Amino acid sequence: MSLAFWDKQIDRLRAGLRGIIARGAEIFSSLEIKFKLSINIAVIVVLVIFTYSMLILPGERRVLTKAAENTCAVLLKKLSQNVRAPMLESVVVPARLDEVTTEVLRTKNMNVDGLEYIFVKNRHDSLIAHSDLGEPKRGGILRPDEIAELLKNEKMLFRENNQFYEYYYPILQLDKDQARKIPLGYAGVGFSKNFIDEPLDNAKKLIFSYAALVIIVSVWLIYFFARKMVNQIHELSRLAREVGSGNLEVRVEPRSKDELGQLAREFNNMVTHLREKVQMQKFVSKLTVEMIQGGRGAMEPQEGDRRYTTIFFSDIRNFSTYAELSEPEQIIKLINIYFNVQTQIIEANGGVVDKFMGDQIMALFQGPKSVENAVRAAVEIQRAVRELNKKRDAAGELPLWVGIGINHGLAVMGKMGSKNRMDYTVIGDVVNIANRLCSLARAGQIVVEYSLTRRLNGHYAFTRLEPIYVRNRMKPVDICEIDYDREIVM
Repeated sequence: MSLAFWDKQIDRLRAGLRGIIARGAEIFSSLEIKFKLSINIAVIVVLVIFTYSMLILPGERRVLTKAAENTCAVLLKKLSQNVRAPMLESVVVPARLDEVTTEVLRTKNMNVDGLEYIFVKNRHDSLIAHSDLGEPKRGGILRPDEIAELLKNEKMLFRENNQFYEYYYPILQLDKDQARKIPLGYAGVGFSKNFIDEPLDNAKKLIFSYAALVIIVSVWLIYFFARKMVNQIHELSRLAREVGSGNLEVRVEPRSKDELGQLAREFNNMVTHLREKVQMQKFVSKLTVEMIQGGRGAMEPQEGDRRYTTIFFSDIRNFSTYAELSEPEQIIKLINIYFNVQTQIIEANGGVVDKFMGDQIMALFQGPKSVENAVRAAVEIQRAVRELNKKRDAAGELPLWVGIGINHGLAVMGKMGSKNRMDYTVIGDVVNIANRLCSLARAGQIVVEYSLTRRLNGHYAFTRLEPIYVRNRMKPVDICEIDYDREIVM
């Protein structure tokens, strides 16, 4: 197969691995926090245990190996000293080699832990004695050059085979002149690998057993505490949704002094401020709120803008007489009933209540259909008030009636007031005339400037009234009454 084929296979494998990793990350990110914490803790514990094993166990192996080396060095030095004379004299008296075997067996019988076998060879690499009686097959696997180097230097030599660590030590004898050492052979021991590996394996098993126990306990504890944390987060999430749906009466009880407790307290503060803001907005005109939300700063010029606006005034008739004869609580309750009916209708028709003035409402309508919307709102208000009065009269309660005046024209709109107390409203001749029309309107009557009827497209019947004279105006103002019982459907 070509190199291009294998490159293609490797690229496919890499793409597959990237897909698996991405899918795993996606699944992990979708898990709940309590499961993420549990998994993270388990991974951390595994990494700690693995790191500990990698750092500690090799060190333990070195310690055990060094201890075995020292033990073998002591045994070999002692053995080489004891067999030196018999090996030297065996040239003349061969029977002396039996003493070498006896010394080897005596050393083996010392029952040193981990020591498996001992042997002695001469300088020609012929076996002289072995702790394995019968046919010894273990030990003494050295090359000639290694044997030559061993006999030359009085140092211990280490070799490792499949099952044993083997240590070799030269047997040297000084000549008669004490000038040089004569090599007689070498002694060797076999030390069991299992003796060193077994405690390390046991340590590994113990470490992993403790690791499994720690993982189980830690994951359970983390899951338990994380569930409590997540429950509070879920509660905060649920209450946040309620706040988003308009419920500002919610409150979460802080359960701790940590970050979650701080978050709960900040959440409560936020809801409190939102509730205060909503309550304060009820005492501020919608125009002022929209102006603030629209980013108009207090440092802008205060002359305002000239805009064509439809001004709406409504006034409750004979309310002063009722107020003199009633308790304050009853007055507030009654006027709020009629204000609520009018406000809902005004806002439903695109108007904005600018202010409440005693028993009077001032509202604004803007846009190309502002006159139609204002008249429609006035008609619906008179009809709604009439139905309300029927119910109140049937219940034996006092009915109230409303007079409405509407005008359209150019007005000045802007921030007005003092440095510390301002409002966003409209002023101008059109406002004054609308207020005057409202004062002329009788109970259940809608009075508008006559020129407005051209903007109604014949939808409403109207009756012309006597013109009125307004202060500072040379010409009278033509007015008419909208007949809301004879709406004409075009």
